[in-house]
Amino acid sequence: MPCYLFTLHAYGSWYPDRPQGYVVRGQGILPSDAEEARRYRQRAAHAPATLEAAQQRAIIAQAVEAAAVLGCRLHFVATEPTHVHLLVSWSTQCTWACVRKSFKKALTIRLKGQLGKRPWFSENGSRKRVTDQDHFDYLVGKYLPDHSGWKWCEGRGEFL
Repeated sequence: MPCYLFTLHAYGSWYPDRPQGYVVRGQGILPSDAEEARRYRQRAAHAPATLEAAQQRAIIAQAVEAAAVLGCRLHFVATEPTHVHLLVSWSTQCTWACVRKSFKKALTIRLKGQLGKRPWFSENGSRKRVTDQDHFDYLVGKYLPDHSGWKWCEGRGEFL
């Protein structure tokens, strides 16, 4: 049964001038780059999106609903103003790309319905396969709970 940590970034929230640097698929983490950030901003069609507390709670509620419809097991959701993490497993033949796309679409529809039509998430996002029980336990016990936004944990059925 595949288990993945999906990360969806708020549109325009992770430009290359972040002090931590930025990621380019296939190149890894690159150092902060103000000039590249300027180019990103010039190409942006919309202002950056920020996921406020109300949006974070809506995202969590929609993720729980989407998991039930998709036949997935949602283990944990953690949010920040700049991104959302979804820890998900499933037993169907769906690929990680199909599952991530389905969650992203459901979350986007919810936000557009509540707050208006605009891009809420960046184009792709990231995915990390959970490799073993220790990895899963670290994500649920440390990494995800340490996020500053709203959280939801399987079995508790409540916002944290």
